[in-house]
Amino acid sequence: MNRFGSAPHRDEDAQSAANEQRNDDDMLARAVVAVINSRRNRRRVPQPMHDSILTGSMRVEEILNGHEDVIQGMISMKSSTFRVLSNLLGSRALLAPTYNMNVNEQLFIFLAICAQGTTNR
Repeated sequence: MNRFGSAPHRDEDAQSAANEQRNDDDMLARAVVAVINSRRNRRRVPQPMHDSILTGSMRVEEILNGHEDVIQGMISMKSSTFRVLSNLLGSRALLAPTYNMNVNEQLFIFLAICAQGTTNR
């Protein structure tokens, strides 16, 4: 016994337990760092995103000539109504074709943006 009335081996046991706890904490921290580094070093294989063979105007025409539910879901409008509106805007020079886009494409993109988040049901 020491002068405080406790056995010296209890102090050593407490120090030993504290050292083990520090070692466990160090091992856990190293494991976390290793997992983070392994995830950071993984590289994704690039995949083409826009790989359609159709141009913009071809895609718009495909949608306009396709199933009515598809175009209704995309721009909340029937294809016949779309064509009337497109002809009206084009004939009155309210919408003009550019070097990159015709009137149908411009109108389709505008209506698709406006119709986002809407449903017809």
